[in-house]
Amino acid sequence: MTQLFLEAKKIIDQSHRILLVSHQDPDGDALGSMLGLGIALKKLGKEADVFCLSEIPASLQFLPNISQIKKEIDADYDLILGCDYGDCRRLETIASGACPDLPSITFDHHPLKNQTGRLKMIDSDFSSTCEIIYNFLKDNNLEVDKEIATCLLTGIFTDTWSFRHPTATAKTLKAVAELLSLGASFNKIVKLTYQNHIDIKSKIWSKALAGIRLDKELGLVFYFAKHKDLLESGANLSDLSGLSSLLCTVPGAKFSLLLAEFKPGYFDGSLRSLPDKGVDVSYIARGLGGGGHKLAAGFKFYGKPEEVLGKIKELMLEKQSVRL
Repeated sequence: MTQLFLEAKKIIDQSHRILLVSHQDPDGDALGSMLGLGIALKKLGKEADVFCLSEIPASLQFLPNISQIKKEIDADYDLILGCDYGDCRRLETIASGACPDLPSITFDHHPLKNQTGRLKMIDSDFSSTCEIIYNFLKDNNLEVDKEIATCLLTGIFTDTWSFRHPTATAKTLKAVAELLSLGASFNKIVKLTYQNHIDIKSKIWSKALAGIRLDKELGLVFYFAKHKDLLESGANLSDLSGLSSLLCTVPGAKFSLLLAEFKPGYFDGSLRSLPDKGVDVSYIARGLGGGGHKLAAGFKFYGKPEEVLGKIKELMLEKQSVRL
């Protein structure tokens, strides 16, 4: 990976106007990697723009340079960097039609699927794309200040489910220690990402925990967050973050599904599993037009919740027949 990092730096050195993009509905890792890398590029004298048309979660509004995110693309860029997107169809620029050009360089910890670029720094052994970005900056002897450290630590913290995910390895925690020494405030990140809006989260989480269902045949525990429930509680998709991970720990569950109706008929699906359960949720997500990791994946769906369950059953049977 170090050699790829050095080659990527050479391409960046030859560029002047750089665009950073990620997937729609960005999480902490997507925003942290784009913003952290963007700040580092500006320190090199580059014009670096971060593009995100989706709504920024309230819990991530504290990230440095968040107010400088572009909602429109009005410049010609000589380099596009893609961060944490998994599949080029999920890129904000492609999905919104804002820019038809694909990234020339990709930084990603999602399994290699449909990413693009002359250089693809993709390794699913890393906890997050932010951890990859940190190693890129470190291997190229680039300055990591307090703002960059805050962005990158936020991505690592949120994408490892507070370091509880098995991808949080010894090298991950070593990177965390170094980011803390560079000025990132762990207490601030924890407070602002999880503790704020606790009243709103408690309302929707309590409703979810009271309404979960278990399909014993599939080993699937699931909950459908209806649009009216989100409106009544004042919750948004970011307030549901972490709930799908909690659901997959329910006794008898092999994997979990959280289906949130963010507008009537339109659902955001979040799938989770645990290492010892033997369910590859990325396979299910791909079958539903999404993507992700073996233990964490997602998709979007228009229709009825029952249709999603039916499709999941089909995919699980298909997977079993392939094994046979």
